[in-house]
Amino acid sequence: MGLLGALVSRVQPLAITDDRVEARSDHGYPPTLVISGTTLTSKWFEGSDYEQVIEMVVTNTHKTNSLTLADTLNITASSSSFNLVTPGTLTRLYPGQAAVVQIGVQNAAGVAAGTSCSGTITATWGTGYGSAQTATSTVSGRCGFGDYTADAASLSWHWNPDWFHEVKFGIFIHWGVYSAPAYGSTGTSEDYAEWYWMRMTQPDYRTHTYQYHLATYGQNFTYDDFISNFTATSFDAKTWVDLIAASGAQYMVPVTKHHDGFALFNFSTSISERSSVHYGPKRDFIGELLNAAKTYHPQIRLGTYFSLPEWFNPLYTTYAFPAGGGFPGGPPVNPYTGAVETYTGFVDNADFIQDIQLPQQNVLAYDYETEIMWCDIAGSANNATIFASAWLNWARDQGRQVTFNSRCGIAGDFDTPEYFTHDGVVSRKWESNRGMDPFSFGYNYQTPDSGYLTGNDIVQSLVDIVSKNGNFLLDIGPKNDGTIPEIMQQGLTDAGAWITAHSESIFKTRYWSVTPGENNFRYTTTKDAFYIHYLTTPPTTLIIPDLVPYLPGDTVSILGGSLTGTVIPVTWNSDTTITLSLSNDVIASDEYVWTFKLAYTSGW
Repeated sequence: MGLLGALVSRVQPLAITDDRVEARSDHGYPPTLVISGTTLTSKWFEGSDYEQVIEMVVTNTHKTNSLTLADTLNITASSSSFNLVTPGTLTRLYPGQAAVVQIGVQNAAGVAAGTSCSGTITATWGTGYGSAQTATSTVSGRCGFGDYTADAASLSWHWNPDWFHEVKFGIFIHWGVYSAPAYGSTGTSEDYAEWYWMRMTQPDYRTHTYQYHLATYGQNFTYDDFISNFTATSFDAKTWVDLIAASGAQYMVPVTKHHDGFALFNFSTSISERSSVHYGPKRDFIGELLNAAKTYHPQIRLGTYFSLPEWFNPLYTTYAFPAGGGFPGGPPVNPYTGAVETYTGFVDNADFIQDIQLPQQNVLAYDYETEIMWCDIAGSANNATIFASAWLNWARDQGRQVTFNSRCGIAGDFDTPEYFTHDGVVSRKWESNRGMDPFSFGYNYQTPDSGYLTGNDIVQSLVDIVSKNGNFLLDIGPKNDGTIPEIMQQGLTDAGAWITAHSESIFKTRYWSVTPGENNFRYTTTKDAFYIHYLTTPPTTLIIPDLVPYLPGDTVSILGGSLTGTVIPVTWNSDTTITLSLSNDVIASDEYVWTFKLAYTSGW
């Protein structure tokens, strides 16, 4: 969730005196601040003793005066229901601009978790050079972290935790039985290779998978016959997570079960035996992957993709779902001969949702301790309220903040546009997901190397998405033997070198309330700095078209590349935009995206 959506607007030019900048006098030049959108959130500060986050938007409505360090802004809260633990502040806020501020509180003695409560938020500034100036706002909501109940209204209070805002870049992994045929056609006919089974039942579909399968494997070779070809003979979990770390990604989301119903994790045989634990490789790949990440790269956050429906599970017929290509239920039928096929590993339970879907989700939540439940096929039958309420309550008791997407059957914490990015800032948290392949998540052997995203493509996409309040979940599709194609590895490591060198301008940043940037410009912000990203080789004279929060005495430097930290000469223009003067050496020192750090070092 986000607070700045209604406040995103282009500011008017900053008024300038004849002297361009007046030094602060004993009387000061205070801003005018307004607090809005104050919310008692479901979040607590990571590493704290359940210190509840109150989040608000602070807007500087003054026409000419900026908020600076000299204003010594201090934001506090008072209430009979909670006590202030951590006050809030801002380092810089230009006229007409807004920023999110957080403070931390804990329930007062005797106030039960989840109690309805209210309080007053007070911002104080200007005491260093004159009389205190103040702004206030009221806040009401839930104090502390009570139990969620199994209904959408209760669960709507949940926000994605701050760590999900901070990680920005993740790796999606689509790997399964569909990695054996590895076919999705090419060009305008291409479709997701992981949809092979469904497409082989559709003679008129653009990929011609029906015709391809018949010509390549014959009419009696069923989809489940590919299980024996899903060998994973070269799979090594450490190699995979080492690559993910080298890519610069800070979270990963492997597919645990796709629409074909073949799972890569372990669960009770009373649920199903349709998994890699019982058939094919006879290994718990999800367990191996998550354990390798915990062991070798504990900084990587761990998520799990889970398909709610299964195309051809015999028990899914009751819940047949036409959208998204169709989920008819089973048993599967040979599309060439009409013969009924065996659904390998099927266990005949009473109900798909109660006896298969929900128990499998619970295994991922409690046994595998996923931090992100990345569901798929929203709108299909589910027990989302039952699952999510119990999981969130359990995670809270463990001191863990977890999150789930908008495809689990309820609104969720974040949206997941697929092969799509937004044109501007979206205040509700979102995550763009796509493959390195032009249009497939699973490995498609027909895609030429030239079709995959390069390091440059990945970096430019990441910067663009982050500037608009998004995360970027980039998919890799390993081969059936467990190897990751070299072309994918190259793109990831190339991008990773840039991401690592520029990490402070990506991770733990927030979007700018004014604009994400246009044309080749993108912007990100932190409490103490502002980052200007230029998406191609810059000219020697780079005019920044937007009113970035620069003041005399601030320091602008190049970030990343061979000359990282080099100070860049700045000209403050008559319209209060700035111009950066770049030497040829500075221009030649980096690649993909050029990033300039505006550090708030001004004493003004």
